[in-house]
Amino acid sequence: MRRKILISLITVLTFVLNAKAQDTLVSAFFGLDNALPGLLCNQPGSLLDGMPVNFIFPIDASTLSESDFEVVDSLGNILTPICVSLAPANENGENRTVLLFGEFGTAVTNPPVEVRVVGDLFTTDTLTGESACSEIINLNGITTTNVIPLADGPSLFFAQRIDGNLNECNSGTQTIQVAWNGGVTPYISGDTESDLFQYYVGYSDSSGDLIPHVPISIADINDNDNFHQLCFSTSDEIVKISMMANTVEDPNQDPNLYSEIDVSSCTTLTIIEENIFEKWYKIYPNPFSDEISVENLLGDEYFIIYDFLGRNIMEGKCSGTIKIPETNSGIYYLTILNNTNQTTFKLIKR
Repeated sequence: MRRKILISLITVLTFVLNAKAQDTLVSAFFGLDNALPGLLCNQPGSLLDGMPVNFIFPIDASTLSESDFEVVDSLGNILTPICVSLAPANENGENRTVLLFGEFGTAVTNPPVEVRVVGDLFTTDTLTGESACSEIINLNGITTTNVIPLADGPSLFFAQRIDGNLNECNSGTQTIQVAWNGGVTPYISGDTESDLFQYYVGYSDSSGDLIPHVPISIADINDNDNFHQLCFSTSDEIVKISMMANTVEDPNQDPNLYSEIDVSSCTTLTIIEENIFEKWYKIYPNPFSDEISVENLLGDEYFIIYDFLGRNIMEGKCSGTIKIPETNSGIYYLTILNNTNQTTFKLIKR
C-alpha cells in the first residue's frame, strides 16, 4: 500500500512540475541577423545575431550561462550562443528575457527554428509586488519551436500587475507591467517612447463584457529594454492589455501587428502540493548542503527524496537525520509517510 501511494504521489508531482516548466518558455525572437557588434561578446571585428528568448517566470542570473542554450536552424545544425545576458531587462520584476548573441542561421535561407535549454538554468521566486506566480524550477530540458522570424514584427508576451517598490508610476491607482518579445521603439513618426501610453488599451471585465481603459501615463521607459509600466487611474481590475497595429517597431524596423495579452495572476500549480499534504513535521536546514534534520517523528515513518523530474534520489527508514548523497544544486522533494499519512516538503540545495 505504501508503495502504491508513493508511486501515485511521484506521478502527480512529476506531471505538475514538468507542465509548469514547459509552460515557462514562451518564445524566441530572431531579432537581428549579423547586426550586433561582436565587442558585446569580446569578439571584435565580427557582427552577431541577436535572439531574445522569453520566459514567463523570472530567471536566476547566477545560474545563467551560454552553455545553457542550443539553437537549431532549419538545416538541423545545432548552434551554441557565444554569450548571453539578462541585460537590459534585468531590473527587479523583469529578468524574463535572455538575450542570446551568436550565429543562429540566415533570415531567409536558413532561419533558426528551435531553442533548447540544455543546462541547469533556474527560475527564481516571485518578488513582493508581482501578480504573476513563480518558484524555483530547473528548466533543463525544455524547448520551444515558437521562433518568430526576422521579418515579423514584435508582439506582447507577458503582463502582470505590480505595486510596492516595483511600481515606477507616479500617478494612477494601478500599474500593469507589459513585456514585448523583443526591444521596441515608436513606429509612428514624431512619437517618443513616452507617447506610447495613448496606444495601449487595458480592459476590465464586467460580467463578461470587456470595458476599455486608456493609461494616463507610461513608466519604465528610455532604458532600452522590452518592458513598460502602464499607469491606470481606474479602480476596475485590468485583466487584458492590447496595442494597436503599426505603433511600435523592433530593432529590425518591423512594425507590430495588433497584439494583446492577458494579465497574469497567481494561479500556481503548487496548490496541489499545498492542499493535499498537511505538514506537521519540522525540517531544517532548508536550504541544505549535505544533510537535513526531521523533528516530531512518530517512529514508523519512511522517506523518499526525489528531484523535480520525479527521479528517486534515495529512500529508507526515517530517523532524526537524513544524510543526502552528493547531488546538484536545485529543487528536491522529501516525502515522509507511514501507513496512514504522507506529507511532502520542497527542499533547496545550494
